[in-house]
Amino acid sequence: MTPLDFFATCARGTEDMLARELRAIGAKEVSASRGGASFEGSLETGYAACLWSRVASRVLLPLATVDATTAEALYDGAADMDWQDHLGPAQTFAVHAVGKNPELRHSRFVALKVKDALCDRIRAARGARPNVDTDNPNVRIHVHVGNTDARISLDLSGPGLHKRGLERRNTDAPLKETLAAALLMLSGWPKRAAEGQPLLDPMCGSGTLLIEAAWMATDTAPGLQREGFGFLGWRGHDHQMWQRLRSEARDRQRRDVPLHIYGRDAASKTVAVARENLRRAGLADQIRVVRGLLRDATPPPDEGPGLLITNPPYGERLGQAGALGPLYETLGDVLRRQFGGWTAAVFSGNKALSRNIGLKPGARHAVSNGPIACELLEYPIREAAVASDAGPAWRKPSPESEMFANRLLKNRRKIGKWARKNGIACYRIYDADIPEYNVAVDVYGDSAHIQEYAAPFSVDPLVADQRLRDVRLVVPEALDLADTEVFLKVRERSEGGSQYGRLAELEAVRTVSENGLDFEVNLSDFLDTGLFLDHRKVRARLRAEAAGKNFLNLFAYTCSASVAAAAGGAAATWSVDLSRNYLAWGRRNFGLNHLSREINQTWQGDWQLFLRNHRGPRFDLVYLGPPTYSKSKDAPTFDLQRDHSGMLHSVMDHMTSHGVIYFGAPSRRFMLDRHRIRGAHIEDVSAEMIPQDFARSRDTFHMWRITRDRG
Repeated sequence: MTPLDFFATCARGTEDMLARELRAIGAKEVSASRGGASFEGSLETGYAACLWSRVASRVLLPLATVDATTAEALYDGAADMDWQDHLGPAQTFAVHAVGKNPELRHSRFVALKVKDALCDRIRAARGARPNVDTDNPNVRIHVHVGNTDARISLDLSGPGLHKRGLERRNTDAPLKETLAAALLMLSGWPKRAAEGQPLLDPMCGSGTLLIEAAWMATDTAPGLQREGFGFLGWRGHDHQMWQRLRSEARDRQRRDVPLHIYGRDAASKTVAVARENLRRAGLADQIRVVRGLLRDATPPPDEGPGLLITNPPYGERLGQAGALGPLYETLGDVLRRQFGGWTAAVFSGNKALSRNIGLKPGARHAVSNGPIACELLEYPIREAAVASDAGPAWRKPSPESEMFANRLLKNRRKIGKWARKNGIACYRIYDADIPEYNVAVDVYGDSAHIQEYAAPFSVDPLVADQRLRDVRLVVPEALDLADTEVFLKVRERSEGGSQYGRLAELEAVRTVSENGLDFEVNLSDFLDTGLFLDHRKVRARLRAEAAGKNFLNLFAYTCSASVAAAAGGAAATWSVDLSRNYLAWGRRNFGLNHLSREINQTWQGDWQLFLRNHRGPRFDLVYLGPPTYSKSKDAPTFDLQRDHSGMLHSVMDHMTSHGVIYFGAPSRRFMLDRHRIRGAHIEDVSAEMIPQDFARSRDTFHMWRITRDRG
């Protein structure tokens, strides 16, 4: 029988591993090339590649190579193919195209021309044409356009082979299964597993590395649990052959192999996701995943040295790169102090962050994670390193940081004394006082929250990185805080205008006090903590004026202003916000202060919809603290500069004749359009509302007191 030609695709940097896999399953004439490998074999070989390859993304069976110098030539070449041998008019199909040339520059147009040619050919032969189904077609066609020709292939894999058939739950920025398998192979895990070595992922996320490691150790075919393959609806499919291959794969599984595989993660929600995925993979009783901080990671008990492998965030999709340096420093310290004799494999897409590990890699492997150029760094950890407590020599503040440390100490004496005298537990102690150290430092009881303002492009990134490291090292010592109680973030303008998006899931939740009230803050997981410290006087003013009044809080966030009004004796409060999560946070704040849920209501949705539907009493006191810009699928786009006058008129329509609005803009760059706010008396009360610890802030909020004009 004449052998068939195949091509398997994979992530860049994993081509050689793919080639070894293909040879192991019996493929001939295997040749690795950029982004994949070609090979020869029977149809059974192609099926085996779909079933057994751990790193292949797709397995393609080329059907023809046609002229692609023009759109007409592509159509003619595709129309000459015997499509009726592959699918009939009662079936569905989809065409996916990649590549381009000077005449065919758009992949969708290429796919359209091939689709038209296929339909016309089958209609001419059978009198009817098949339908397109891009979601779940019977047959998938793959087109690769080169300079002068196009290779048209049958996609044997169907959905990408990284989909193992488990319907796994994912966390943010999940690692594809095929890439996870490649990283394990590069780290030598199959050999280590055969020797009985342990594996630990201390930041395991949804558990992808753990599951792939277990399947390697038990010789489980990665495609065994999949039901959807591209060849199942193909007219050339050999059902008996496929069932025999699956049966042989089931017989090869080594279910009795003991697994020495462990995972941990800092977030309880992430741990729950990982455990659920292990359950779906049938591994819940064999792999243990626990919740724990990276800094507390130790080797599993009763295990010898093994492989620590992990995929920490590197600032592309999770968190922010500038704030992740401490995480990588902690990883390096944990490896050096706790994992002597082990080998660590760290997958990262940020070289600057990787340097913070402070260890010299024994090997580097370039591997792409989608469009991101990454490296798998291997660190052989010496036994002697365990005895050392000192970090790398460079992990010390620079000489230039002395001025920053001195300023912090000075502010601690001055501002700290003022805060203690006034019973203030949460306050700003530093706000870019020195231009070289462009950060804000806030004290929350026994913790500190640092926000770095993004450095301008004129600042060398290496210099900015060193200054940020200085800040992280100086703050705990200068403020006499535990290193683990210092949390660092980078404040940048976010797309869509939201300042409340989740950055991490470390769950550093604390309860803090202000003027006898308790509030929940989260110091780790969001850009803002849940309590705006610069609004301390605003909350005090609302509390002082709320007695017996109906209070409205639009854009309520975590309802701290509503809690203050309720504590001041408000007759009732209404808190309105788009975020269900933040309103739940607000309800916890009400609960912390034993305030009735019956008269302190929360309403999730757009503020305009709330006002249109409100049938309760008119409002006596209103607090408006909107964002500068907000874009949500659940509400019209809101632009404060554009929409503030209309918003104020809408609110005044629902107020009593003696009602008061406190309207705050989050930036002093905002310009209040007094001429468009008719029938109102407007008083600028910003100077009264800025707390002493924010008096030197470069861009704090602006506040107005607005009442009906009775003159």
